[in-house]
Amino acid sequence: MGAFLIAVIKLLPRSLAKRLPLLAILSFLFGAVVTGWTMQNFYNRSIALTQAETSGEVLRDLIGKETWQNLPDGDVISSGLFEMRRGPELHDALPPYSVPLILTLNGERLRAAVAFNSPPKLPEALSARNEVQTATARLAELSRGIARQDQTAALHVFMPSDVVVTISAPTIWQSRPGQTWIAIIGIAAFVLGLSLVIPLALNLAAPFKKLAARGPVSGPTDPLASTEAYLIRDKITRLTERYAAEQEKKERDLAAISHDLRTPITRLRLRTELLPEGDLRDRFEADLDDVSSIIDGALDLLSLRSQPEESYQFSLASLVESLVNDYSDTGKNVTFFAPEAVELQSATSIFTSPEDVSIRTDNTCLIFGQPDKLRRAFSNLIDNALKYGGRAVVEVKPLSNDMIGVDIRDFGPGIEPDEVARVRLPFVRGHTSQSERGFGLGLSIATELIELHGGTLEFTNLEPGLLVTALVSRGAD
Repeated sequence: MGAFLIAVIKLLPRSLAKRLPLLAILSFLFGAVVTGWTMQNFYNRSIALTQAETSGEVLRDLIGKETWQNLPDGDVISSGLFEMRRGPELHDALPPYSVPLILTLNGERLRAAVAFNSPPKLPEALSARNEVQTATARLAELSRGIARQDQTAALHVFMPSDVVVTISAPTIWQSRPGQTWIAIIGIAAFVLGLSLVIPLALNLAAPFKKLAARGPVSGPTDPLASTEAYLIRDKITRLTERYAAEQEKKERDLAAISHDLRTPITRLRLRTELLPEGDLRDRFEADLDDVSSIIDGALDLLSLRSQPEESYQFSLASLVESLVNDYSDTGKNVTFFAPEAVELQSATSIFTSPEDVSIRTDNTCLIFGQPDKLRRAFSNLIDNALKYGGRAVVEVKPLSNDMIGVDIRDFGPGIEPDEVARVRLPFVRGHTSQSERGFGLGLSIATELIELHGGTLEFTNLEPGLLVTALVSRGAD
């Protein structure tokens, strides 16, 4: 059973949002099939009993002299749900489970027998009552008693002159599940379905139950939400608060370390001044500058998210364009491409004919965020493009109602695909870094700031150069 459940779980979608509706649909369909089968069998049995109970007059006509005496030996006659065959004698001996009867028709007593292939469940239902009954009532009661046995049967009536008539009813005197068996099978099917659904449901909930273990529920709860959901929420809240506290502590510790390091660095600078001017002194000063820059860069990277800045709505295209203009003013080879203009057609009047009009508006690139941090992120990306490619091309594209893309292309050697993840890390530089100054923090800071605005960085190698696409969320309106 365990292997079967694992195989079934593997067939389900991996997403919980898809698994739960699918499990609910399958459970509903399985319950509907079991309920439908149970009700259909109850209905068919009830219809058969009703038809048998109202068949007394038909049986009386079949057994009447006017019918069987005019029927040649070996022939079969049908009447409604019944078939009757006349023969000079029985073709085969009666089965061992046959029930003998005495029928009284029109004052004449006739021997009869109901033949079954297995023991009847309710043989007493075939017996006559201890009261006077008409032939029609007796035959109707007998027909219903045969139908209640829920198995194939035939009624043999021994007429005078050694004539035997055999009556069968394939649709009402037939084998079918009894009322008790129908109920047992239906309940067993429901139990089997539950034994499959409950482990699947527990399997889906197990990771959340484990995540929510030993977590107190706090605050008001929604009656439609599960306890695990609130436990997980509270636990994640506590973990977030704990993580924030630990990060704040790390920043304080690093700030303290940085402050303590600046004192010996300052002393070293003073002592360096005592050295005679020359190559050794210059190398000492350069090393001290590098140490100071590394410390300041590390602190800056760790405190990016906590640096205070007000968020408001602005045009990302205008921000990037002004940044590119600043680079151009200093003689840097940076080119900016604005968002594509919207093509419209002017209205027709009695004085003018319609003409194509191009409209450019910054409203297509409005976002809600922190412009100074984004300006710094794009500045770092442009600096990298200039450092490794000598030239940068920047383009802003509104991608959807939720995202805006900023493409920054250089014309350098690019980045190997397996190096993309590594160069995002702090203090990791590109393969041309030996000839350029820097500490590998620019791309890490840009990545952190773009992610702060709900976006991400994508890298695509071109011929020649590298295309960096910054996807930025538009944020709240």
